[in-house]
Amino acid sequence: MDQATLQRRLADRGYYHGSIDGLFQDASKAALLACLTDGPDYPITAADIAQAAKDLSVDPAKVWAVYDVEAAGDAFIDGRPAILFEPHRFSRSTGHRYDASHPRLSSRSWNRKLYPASQAGRWQQLLDAVALDVDAGFMSASYGAFQILGENFAVCDAPDAWSFAWRQCQTEGDQLDAFTRFITGRGLKRALQRISADPATCKPFADGYNGTASALNHYAENIAAAYVRRAA
Repeated sequence: MDQATLQRRLADRGYYHGSIDGLFQDASKAALLACLTDGPDYPITAADIAQAAKDLSVDPAKVWAVYDVEAAGDAFIDGRPAILFEPHRFSRSTGHRYDASHPRLSSRSWNRKLYPASQAGRWQQLLDAVALDVDAGFMSASYGAFQILGENFAVCDAPDAWSFAWRQCQTEGDQLDAFTRFITGRGLKRALQRISADPATCKPFADGYNGTASALNHYAENIAAAYVRRAA
């Protein structure tokens, strides 16, 4: 998708009133932010988690454990899903062409220092990245309660990365739906089922879900601890 197409979609939804010129500047960014803030933001319920757990053949405490670790208590902040923009993913998706000109947005290697502390800073990264490359921008952020990365849009049954991002901005139920599709589509159901109080049993899920940084983030230990709390 190019910027002009995104402007048309925002205009069709009543958020953008400027020229359809493909120049994704302040007015376009403001329209996009407003569009992605206007979801109803409904929270998930215990019944929602129970149904997802049934679909995945797991104890609900295991789904809650992932929720607790990924959302850290806040699936939505200021009306938008909590996000994390990944400059190394953006760099890879754009063939590294913005590494030199936009080092805050594009980095050949993973660098924790490029993560802004605030959600406002992370959303600004996303908006600025979309201004450079719409698809790569939306693909390079993870969203909401389960922090599914936008590049997984297809396995989550979204037609494109923009549609996936928009859906994650609606409700926690939409985020939970993406989680169940992701777990099934990526073959992680068995790893999810193995989660227990022992971090060693959580490592296959940690590696499959959180990637190469899981050890640095102590992800297996965090999942095990969250499971203990939810199973009590």
